[in-house]
Amino acid sequence: MTSIWWIRRDLRLTDNPTLHSALETGDVLPVFIIDPAFSTQSPRRKNFLYEGLSSLHKNLQTRGSYLIIRSGKPVDVLRQLIQETNATTIFAEEDYTPYARKRDALVASQLPLQLILGQTVHHPEFVKKADGTPYTIYTPYSKYGSRCYRK
Repeated sequence: MTSIWWIRRDLRLTDNPTLHSALETGDVLPVFIIDPAFSTQSPRRKNFLYEGLSSLHKNLQTRGSYLIIRSGKPVDVLRQLIQETNATTIFAEEDYTPYARKRDALVASQLPLQLILGQTVHHPEFVKKADGTPYTIYTPYSKYGSRCYRK
């Protein structure tokens, strides 16, 4: 069985829960999609990403693999890749930004997307105030800020 490892933020091979989950199902196609939404980013951020992707590709090559890089709307690119490869599942690291949540909901509504916890130590759903609402201002941490920088 073939799966797609949809790489978004985590460009490493070691200690990568999403990659490990994908590998448990069989063959894995490492894929990075240059989303049109990325076009508004600064040149420095783009260069940083491209350097990371180049390094990841080299690491994959030493293991007999390669990185697939495509441009376009993620749902369209992933649909095309599934058709080309007969992949059965798309594995991706869960992301919590508003854009990422919307993008992932769209992909999951049309394709077999499996999101894996990995970006945070604790899922945001479980880090809430006593009344059950999410933190919007991190006041609990601010009281430590002045002590952290004292000499």
